[in-house]
Amino acid sequence: MNAKVLIVDDQKDLLELLNMSLSGEGYIVRTAQNAAEANSAIKLEKPDIVLLDILLPDVSGIRLTTQWKNDAQTAHIPIILLTAKDSETDIIVGLSVGADDYITKPFSSKVLVARMEAVLRRAYPDGQNVKQVLAAGPIRIFPSGRQAFVEGQPVQLTGAEFNILQALIQAGGAILSRTDLSKYLQEPSENGNSERVVDVHIAALRRKLGKARNFVKTVHGQGYRAAI
Repeated sequence: MNAKVLIVDDQKDLLELLNMSLSGEGYIVRTAQNAAEANSAIKLEKPDIVLLDILLPDVSGIRLTTQWKNDAQTAHIPIILLTAKDSETDIIVGLSVGADDYITKPFSSKVLVARMEAVLRRAYPDGQNVKQVLAAGPIRIFPSGRQAFVEGQPVQLTGAEFNILQALIQAGGAILSRTDLSKYLQEPSENGNSERVVDVHIAALRRKLGKARNFVKTVHGQGYRAAI
């Protein structure tokens, strides 16, 4: 199950490490280094799960958990506390105010992902409350909202470009001919040269993908495929 995760921790190195490892697992990651940034992030877009350090520089993770769990807008969001091994009292208090789980530092990414998935399964048993995400390398797309991201940054695509990108990701590396991809154009070519129009959209898509431009591979004489 892909999900949006907000990581709140004042250790920049840890944030970067978690961002990289969780993005590689298909999660959409946002980060914050203190409670103020976390509150701004959660107001801007509700995450599906929060990883929350107990020891923040401005407001404790315990207090932040209490705040969110007592707010109707955020009470449903599961929270996993990140804590030092010697903070047993904080763990007990955190769970008592509504945290869904905790994990002690240091921890492995595999253990963290397993704990996150367990919490998400409990919080969203049918998966319907988590937006569908298609992930491939640094690219994430949300079909329902027709949104595309590269390394967490939004990419503005036309309807045809989004359709082509989605088709390539869903093909899982299989080759799609220009004729195949022409089916995803929003409007047929007036002169009947749809295959040439596909090439134009592919070129525009690559420009917009920036660092991920090589995700779309040309297979000479056959068409295009995703570099998965």
